[in-house]
Amino acid sequence: MGQTSTLEDVRQQFSTWRKNKTSKRTPKKLWQAAVDLHKVEGLSIHRVSQALHLNFNDFKKQIANNNVPAIQDAQVPAFIELGSHSVSPSECIVEMENTAGSKMRMIFKGKTDFDFLELGKSFWRQSS
Repeated sequence: MGQTSTLEDVRQQFSTWRKNKTSKRTPKKLWQAAVDLHKVEGLSIHRVSQALHLNFNDFKKQIANNNVPAIQDAQVPAFIELGSHSVSPSECIVEMENTAGSKMRMIFKGKTDFDFLELGKSFWRQSS
């Protein structure tokens, strides 16, 4: 359904489905058409539910559920690259303590070229 259907179109779709249905569950496509009549066409919940012979409260739930996009429908980027120019910390404090009680505290100001993971590995190797 690329474009919004009229109330009569959707009424006919529900009627056809009811005559041929193989399941009690209303198809998502029909619920979406009904929700579009309310949200896009501006028809009242009462008018749509009455015209399509829908349970008023069930229809309200469908409208409420329609406000939250389904996870599989959401456009989630596979990868987001953060360039080095996007993050420029003014100050970074790294504190480490091992089980023997040895502690290390480092304070870096401005951009650093240190590999914090390697610094941590070196600290843990020296203290064991």
